[in-house]
Amino acid sequence: MRYSSLILWLGAAFFTACSQKNAEERMFNPQKVDSSVPTHIKEISRALEQRNPQPEWYVKRAKLYLAQEKPEPALKDLTTATVLDPSLGEAYFWKAKVMVSRSQYQDAMKMMMQANAFSFYTPESEAILAETYVGLKQYKRALNHGNKAIKLNPGEAKYYVLMAKAQTGTGDTTRALYNLQRALVSDSVSLPAYRELSAIYTARRLYDVAYPLVNHGVRKQPKDAFWWQQLGTIFLNRNLSDTALACFSRSVNLQPNQPEGYAGLGEAWYKKRQYSTALPLLLKAQELGLKLTEHNRWVLASCLEWTGQKDAARLHYVFLTRKYPQNRRYSVALQRTRRQVPKRPIVDTLSTISVF
Repeated sequence: MRYSSLILWLGAAFFTACSQKNAEERMFNPQKVDSSVPTHIKEISRALEQRNPQPEWYVKRAKLYLAQEKPEPALKDLTTATVLDPSLGEAYFWKAKVMVSRSQYQDAMKMMMQANAFSFYTPESEAILAETYVGLKQYKRALNHGNKAIKLNPGEAKYYVLMAKAQTGTGDTTRALYNLQRALVSDSVSLPAYRELSAIYTARRLYDVAYPLVNHGVRKQPKDAFWWQQLGTIFLNRNLSDTALACFSRSVNLQPNQPEGYAGLGEAWYKKRQYSTALPLLLKAQELGLKLTEHNRWVLASCLEWTGQKDAARLHYVFLTRKYPQNRRYSVALQRTRRQVPKRPIVDTLSTISVF
């Protein structure tokens, strides 16, 4: 009897210990700990409500906002950090990164100079400088910083993409393609690399090669106007004008201030011989800063001519004839606009004498 009671007591103690252990495991299960970005933001926000907030905390919260793709509150926090501590180099670095994403390259350069003045430097600093100089079209300087970024971190795919962008700017697309392939070795699904590759292949009229890259981009980033504009260009050159119109319209809706979408729409209507519809779109693209190439100028001149604006069309035909004298169609079009069309006699039926 004594031994049976002892066994029952030991069993109960063991069961209690196991239950307590299981409860503790459930309580401290690391998989259930909330470590999400919004939770971190709330924790830092509570800390910032104290009497003497540290400027570094604003930088930490700004980085979390950027991870959520919220640049406005991030920029506000970074500005507050630099007001509290004007020598906080990291804050200037992150401000530069936000400004580069907004294509504010001059302001980004100023922020990077501030970061450098306060001794903040990482391999990413070279990348931001490279991207800034690409945006400013100072490609030689961009190449210099791109090379430094790759040497400091050779496994980073986006650094090779930056080098490729700078090389494309100098016209060296062969080396650009080489660096883009190196980027894909580091990251086989790098969308920035796909973007640059598709732009090069489209410019070379290798539409079948560009199509898989563009199609992947559309699926992954359906709200990016660039991919729709590229897809429209591919369909347009496959003589699928209606499909191209849908793609260009999507591009314009997503990014109404970019000229390429309007130029694509205009050319699509031009191919359908709807010149009066195409012309306003082409003029809108030109107004937004579209660079006139040989092809764009020809399309614009043709629309001007066939909508009755021969004098305006003649100016473009003269330019094309002088710059590309080997292309016979430009001189033919110029002669066509100079040809005097005989006026048809107009009969004034009211002043004619009737026999009745």
